[in-house]
Amino acid sequence: MNKCALCIPRPGATSQMVQQGYVDALRYLGWKVYIGDPKTKLCCREWIEKYGIQLIMTHSKYGIRQLPIQTINNNKVAVAINVLPLNSTNATIDGPYEFAHDDEPDFIGEIKIGIAHTHFEPDIWPEYMHGWQDGGIGNIIHLPVAGNMIKALPPTCSRLVDVAMVANFSHRQGIMKQLIEPLFKRLDLLGYSYQAFGDNIWQLAGLNYNGPLVGDISKLAHIYGTARVCPNVHTEKQIITQACLNERSFMIPLCGGIQVSDNPLTAKYLGVHCATSVNTTDFMNKVITLAGDQSQHFDLIRDNTEYVAHKHTYFNRLVDLFRVIGFLEFSDKTEAEGKRAAVRHCWELDARLSAEERGIPYEQKVIGTA
Repeated sequence: MNKCALCIPRPGATSQMVQQGYVDALRYLGWKVYIGDPKTKLCCREWIEKYGIQLIMTHSKYGIRQLPIQTINNNKVAVAINVLPLNSTNATIDGPYEFAHDDEPDFIGEIKIGIAHTHFEPDIWPEYMHGWQDGGIGNIIHLPVAGNMIKALPPTCSRLVDVAMVANFSHRQGIMKQLIEPLFKRLDLLGYSYQAFGDNIWQLAGLNYNGPLVGDISKLAHIYGTARVCPNVHTEKQIITQACLNERSFMIPLCGGIQVSDNPLTAKYLGVHCATSVNTTDFMNKVITLAGDQSQHFDLIRDNTEYVAHKHTYFNRLVDLFRVIGFLEFSDKTEAEGKRAAVRHCWELDARLSAEERGIPYEQKVIGTA
């Protein structure tokens, strides 16, 4: 079977990071991945016929409209669709317009090898996703977001700041006002250093602000890997419903960072490998405690990274997706390659941590003589 895929991206920074995670993993595995225009899809038919595309990864809204369904079916192309909530009240998790169109089940139903998947927890499907089953799509699979291991290796693990955070707050200003603003002002008073990246809500809150983080997401590895602790917050709806984790939940430990999360769902996926808070005061206390000197700091990083690298990367998610599609040969190979990539990633990170423990710059090479 031809290892050729087409990714039709969805606007938005979070969606792009998730899609980039799948694209990077596929390319690492030797797939040729084309990126299509989500609005026109003009090249889809041509690419399917010319390059023998076997997998299309797309999304709700206009990600499935205008797809050449007949060409897809004639060439036995598998289509994986990341679906949004669909219900009778247009209830959403991530925003007022983050719901699927009513006719999307009809589009997907026409695709012979069409797989609908979502990162939302199955516990909330009866309320938020029942429209899919009502429309004849009853075999949705659960694929949580994950960490992009290809972009998660920091150049160094030297501790440059005490606290680092990457987050936008225009859609959750209540969390900024009630949690982040008092936390970071307290960090200032206690003399801790920090970096903050995101939208201008940081600046409006009167906090020191490094600006938006744009461009290559590999910058995240340097930010997370050189801080003592990385606070991670979700939206109020995500916390109340425990609908999902954000990608930072997995990227922070993959990059060699230690996180404090406000989402109880981290206990299910990360267990002891994440400091999960139970309320605002607990969140702030955990961040401040971890920002201080830690005798077990490096061992904690090693354990957290190894756990996520073997269980929660886009290699793991592709294994599950390939099995559902029926790409069993690809599934087995992806699982084996993912394990090797995880071992290599942990070894590389350990080399950086060991250099820090011994006070040796990582770039410095020691050559023994015979």
